[in-house]
Amino acid sequence: MSPIYLTMPAHSLAAAFFGLALILHAAAAAAFFASAEPLKAPDLRQCQKAVATSPNPTDNTTMVLDCCLPWYNRPLLDFSWDRYPVQQQKIRRPAHKADADYIAKLNRAYELMRALPDDDPRSFEVQANMHCAFCNGAYKQLDTNITLQVHFSWFFMPWHRLYLYFHERILASLLGDPSFALVYWNWDNQILSNDTDHIGNNMPRYFTVKDTPLYDAKRDRDHTPASELVRINVASNVTTTDTPEEIAQENLNILYQSLVTANTADMFMGGAYRQGTDLSNSSVTDAPLGGSLELNVHSGIHYWTGDPNRKLRSNMGVFTTAARDPIFYAHHANVDRLWDVWTTLPGGCRKDPTDEDFLEAEFLFYDENKNLVKVKAKDALDLSKMGVSYEAATEGDDLWKNFDPKPAAGNEGSQVQYAIDQMGVKEVSAALDNTAKAINLGSNFTALVKLPTKSTMGSGSSSEVDDEQLDEVLVIQGVDMSREDYVNLKVFVNMPTADTKTAIYTAEYVGSASIVPSPDAGKRLFTNVAMEVGDNLRRLGLDSEEYVVVTIVVDSFSGSPVTIRGIKIEYRSTMCTAISSSA
Repeated sequence: MSPIYLTMPAHSLAAAFFGLALILHAAAAAAFFASAEPLKAPDLRQCQKAVATSPNPTDNTTMVLDCCLPWYNRPLLDFSWDRYPVQQQKIRRPAHKADADYIAKLNRAYELMRALPDDDPRSFEVQANMHCAFCNGAYKQLDTNITLQVHFSWFFMPWHRLYLYFHERILASLLGDPSFALVYWNWDNQILSNDTDHIGNNMPRYFTVKDTPLYDAKRDRDHTPASELVRINVASNVTTTDTPEEIAQENLNILYQSLVTANTADMFMGGAYRQGTDLSNSSVTDAPLGGSLELNVHSGIHYWTGDPNRKLRSNMGVFTTAARDPIFYAHHANVDRLWDVWTTLPGGCRKDPTDEDFLEAEFLFYDENKNLVKVKAKDALDLSKMGVSYEAATEGDDLWKNFDPKPAAGNEGSQVQYAIDQMGVKEVSAALDNTAKAINLGSNFTALVKLPTKSTMGSGSSSEVDDEQLDEVLVIQGVDMSREDYVNLKVFVNMPTADTKTAIYTAEYVGSASIVPSPDAGKRLFTNVAMEVGDNLRRLGLDSEEYVVVTIVVDSFSGSPVTIRGIKIEYRSTMCTAISSSA
């Protein structure tokens, strides 16, 4: 069904696009592991139209789309490995390495899926609507009036893994080939070559061939040529990173910050989301904002691919229509692969959550026989049981795993005295509670922040934790903004003059927080944003200093004010036992 476009006054716009930039973490470990009640499968008979609104105040339109899923009066199946045994191992390979025969098979699979009637649960229409429905408010949590959302929390990765699993089973069934596997778009691979048909970091050429099942006209026309490199940080206004080499360096630092330094599940996967969690009415204690992979890297690729000349950058640029582009599934296959790679990296506690509210959460999908199946998050945690594996991309992965960001040229040594003498920068301390005085960030804000010592770790810390098992974490406390605005916060240390044009491939760049809005008029977001900063401090030689300079650069589409209550840097343990017992 075609989307309907409605005009809205600019002052009432609520941006629902997932943004083009990044967020590392916005929920304390205690909230992440606390127990309440696991999410229940929704009632598909209770559906409303999905809504997305523009993040751009000059594009004051709202997209309304009927994404309601077909309902059949037949038994709901409970997923089990006995019911869905592995028929044949599926090996997902890099898209840029697919040969002519496999490209033909991939096209044939989507040709068959597109040929099905729109009301067939296996059809491309329903498969696309599945993503739309659970991402843009078509369904409520069971027996509540709270919108169900599978993004921005610890469910982002397991839900999408299961989505790909059933999508792939349907394609394999249509082909009559149980070995059929999706390809993964290897955009994290920053190996450069003049042979643009065989590098990972561009759009695979066979997805750009018109009048084929893999083509989608609603893409950024400047980005679809196979020679155009993917730029993950699409929100950036950096003018010094226009060469392929510099773009690769920028991408590598984003990947490094998103996967290597984010070394615990809550930092990487996102905060807890339980039955009753309301993303439109969150607070500092219960806001389950997304993890580093979701809103650092994943969202950037969506925005880079979407068409800026169409409403809300559809298709890929907005949740409502993203899965209508076949490259969506190759993109998410790589996101899924990176989750698998993350668990193998050294350091920290790189384990999936063990909270029962995570493991027992319920989702609904259609299988290759048109059955509606109830699946739990725990069913997504073992790829071998699913019969899925990924061909290794070791050479490309090693580039971001071992990335070595250097201090910006001419920025050696602490910039604290410069910030005090030349800019009049003052210290900002930690807020003791939510009643602390609000600080308006403006377009950028610079502060002196005191570094922690072992004596300031607090009563809950253990003296038996080694230094190697502690990470310095920067916490921006009480971030307060309208839920109707899209805001990106870029964070730098030791860079007091940072602005929207400052390069992000240096050691001073800590990360970005994309606060993704909700279409709820009058609602506000009040939460904490946390980023691992210890790696930056050590690279800059500042980990023994008393104070460091922290700069927050604000990019707001509508210019609405953003305030905070405090900034602190604290030690957090990366030991699994310390994290799991922190509740």
